[in-house]
Amino acid sequence: MIKRSIVLLSFIVATMVLQGCVMTSTPFQEAQIQSDKALIYVYRPESIISRGIHFSVVVNETQTIGPLINNAYIPVFVKPGSAQLVLQKNSFPKATLDDVVFDNLKAGATYYIKANPAMFGAYKLIKMDDATGRAELSKALYFQDKR
Repeated sequence: MIKRSIVLLSFIVATMVLQGCVMTSTPFQEAQIQSDKALIYVYRPESIISRGIHFSVVVNETQTIGPLINNAYIPVFVKPGSAQLVLQKNSFPKATLDDVVFDNLKAGATYYIKANPAMFGAYKLIKMDDATGRAELSKALYFQDKR
């Protein structure tokens, strides 16, 4: 019995270590501005609400970017003009939490969207001003899925 418990515990620890190797994080670093695109940072502040839930950002119904996890950000490059961003829960079935539409995006400009947590797993996408967005974003991490 003890031998089985040790084997099971070893398997659980090995699984957790391997899963940790799949995702890597780095402190905030400004993305390289592309002169022909607008940059939108979508970030999720540190919160105990829905902490373990991963989200994706769907851009103009064609491109899915993620995961957006707790205390993390995603840089999104879009064509100038207008763009719709949808915050979607990574579950089955996919659940849309909120969306935001930008008009008059300018090439080379930077914009900030905060995925603000609310009660009962709700999230609201909020357009932030440059100073506030920068300050809050500087605390977030960039997670990359290495799968």
